This record gives sequence, structure tokens and C-alpha cells, in this order.
Amino acid sequence: MRMFVLPVLALCVALVSCGEAEVKQESKVAEEKTVEKRGLHLGDYGHHDHHHHHEHIKTVTIEKKVPVPYEVTKHIPYTVEKKVPYEVKVPVPQPYYVEKKYPVHVKEYVKYPVHVPKPYEVIKKVPYEVKVPVDKPYEVKVHVPQPYEVIKKIPYEVKVPVPQPYEVIKKIPYEVKVEVPVPKPYEVIKKVPYEVKVPVDKPYPVEVPKPYPVEVEKPYPVIVEKKVPYEVKVPVDKPYKVLVEKPYPVHIKVPVPQPYTVEKKIPYTVEKPVPYEVKVPIDKPYAVYSEVKVPIHKEIPIPHKYHVEVPIIHKEHHHHEEHHFEDHGHHDHHHYGH
Repeated sequence: MRMFVLPVLALCVALVSCGEAEVKQESKVAEEKTVEKRGLHLGDYGHHDHHHHHEHIKTVTIEKKVPVPYEVTKHIPYTVEKKVPYEVKVPVPQPYYVEKKYPVHVKEYVKYPVHVPKPYEVIKKVPYEVKVPVDKPYEVKVHVPQPYEVIKKIPYEVKVPVPQPYEVIKKIPYEVKVEVPVPKPYEVIKKVPYEVKVPVDKPYPVEVPKPYPVEVEKPYPVIVEKKVPYEVKVPVDKPYKVLVEKPYPVHIKVPVPQPYTVEKKIPYTVEKPVPYEVKVPIDKPYAVYSEVKVPIHKEIPIPHKYHVEVPIIHKEHHHHEEHHFEDHGHHDHHHYGH
């Protein structure tokens, strides 16, 4: 209850204070607007006291509020489009067909006249020997470290653990009998052929092409160009000069003899690995399993042949044959039941 009374009292106090403030403001505005008019219409009454008393005139300033335009920003709501991504399913055929383009060279033949000079010039290349000077013999220095390191591979025995006795897994095929349900009595559907007559309009016209005259052009002379081979002589300078290098003496000044290094070849042994037999111990005797064929009795059903009479249908005795066929079918039904 106290919680409800306190807000009501606070609201009443606020309303009273607002009313008093408005009354005070109105009275102040009225006082500002009132203007004292003392000494304006005194006439002779004020002339007698002019030299003895100067009355003070109060000036009042009136403030008027002039409206001035100012900018007001107004919030106008508008719609904003937002792109929301979503999954788009594109159907892809399976298997997917991929087209691969391969470049193909297509020869395009352009027909234009080609001038061939006569006699035709043939350029023949004749090979000739070219000698390149090479200093023989020439010295090749190979660096050999001293002392020379020789790496020798010594074979050693590697023991592989083999469990005893050794287990051999062998798969032996065996027969699995699968029962196939067969309905009894077994229904046999036999197709009986019968004649089907298709109406054909006889006779019907057949178009036969008749002979007609054909113009045959007479033979006319044709000029055939016959190619005759002829000899083409190619000028070759024979014999032609070949430069051959000849030895010539060269004088070399020998300097004063000084000690110089002489390389001497020293033979050394090279070890070559020789393969030899390595014996692996095998436990003997060991069990060997062999496949033994066992005869299995298998029942093979033998089909039995039976005679089935085919009815012959005639147009004249159609009704009689139908009756006979029904009796025959009834008899066959009894035969299948047995």
C-alpha cells in the first residue's frame, strides 16, 4: 500500500509546482507590458512643481520572440535490402559427360598455278671430309687420395624366426545344397500355333518402269600428255681440291733443366665380391597336405516325354471341333493331375 501512495503524492507535488511556475511567468509578462504614463497629461499641475521636483521616468524594454527558421532533421524509415545467401542445387547428370577438345590438323588444298622451270635445276649435296685438329695423346689427371680408402662388404647371417610347427592354411571347397521351391503339380504352359489370316487386296496394281530413250554421246578426241624422261646434267667439279694438313718442323727453346714432378702409376689390389652359397636350415620331415578327390552322389532329374495331340480346326465343322477341343482339354487336365 505504501508503495502505491508514495508515487501518487510525488505526482501531485509536481503538478502543483508546475502550476505556480506558470502563474508567476504570466504575471511577469504582464508587468513588462504595462507602461507608466506619469507626467504625460499633467498640464498646469505639473508646472508649479517643475522647478522644485524632478520626477524620475522608468523605461521598460519589451522583448519579443521572433521566430527564426532552423533546420529540422526528420528520421524517415526506409527499407534496406539485405542479400541472404542460400543454397542453389544444380542437377548434375551421373555419369558426368566431359567434352575434351583435341586439335586436329586439317589440310586445306588451295588450287593455284605453280610455275616449274624447264629444265629443272637439281641441287645435289656432296659430302666431304672435314678434319678437326685434336692433340693426341693428351694428359688426363685423376686425383687419388693417399691412403686410398677401400670399403669392403662382409656378408653376415640373418636369422629369420620361423614358428615350429609351421601352420599352413589351405582352403578346401565343399558342396552347399540350396533348396529351390518347386510347385506341385508343376504347371506347363505350351503355345499352340494357329493360322491367322490377313486380308490382302488381290490383285493390286504394280508400277513397272518402261524403257525410255537415252542419248549417248559419241566419242571425241582427247589429248593425253605423255611424260618422257630425259637426262638432267648437273655440273660437278671433278676433281676438286682438298686441303690436307702436312707436318712441319717447329723449333722449341728448351729451358734450363729443373726438378719437376713425375707421375708414376702404382698397381693396387681391388677386392671383388664373389657370391657363395648360404645354407638355410629347414626342419625335415615336414607335413605336406595334398588334395584328395572324394566321389559325391548327385541326383540328376531325367525329363519324361509324353504325347500331346494338336487339334485341327476346319471352317465347316467349327462348332463340332470346339466341343471336341473342350473334351480333349478336360482329358489333358486329368492327365496332368495324375
